[in-house]
Amino acid sequence: MTQRHSTRGAWLIAAASLITMIICVYDYYTPETGLIGTGGVVLVAVAGLLMFLASLVMALVPNRSCALQWFLVVSIILDIVGSSVAGYFLESPVIMAAQALALIGWLMNVIGDAADRSVEIDDVED
Repeated sequence: MTQRHSTRGAWLIAAASLITMIICVYDYYTPETGLIGTGGVVLVAVAGLLMFLASLVMALVPNRSCALQWFLVVSIILDIVGSSVAGYFLESPVIMAAQALALIGWLMNVIGDAADRSVEIDDVED
């Protein structure tokens, strides 16, 4: 059964994942960063791509099943945590800042979904 879920914050997550991918490509090809050709940067870029795809599903498919919503919410937060830690170890403050931006978007989505459910419950009780 599909329900309407919040799309709040999904575009913020998409923007943060795009920033992450762009910075990873820059770090991979720029010798001054000291990260040229490293696998860690490739891993974070792939994680950013997966987060971007998940945020697009979250933004463009508001009527989704609860199982899909749960999967998206959990996978995005795991991606945010993992990419933040990787950004810390890669000594890339821009990646960590982008993940903080993604976390804000994730919180907007989760809190917005709970607020929407609260309004629906209040409407039924009246």
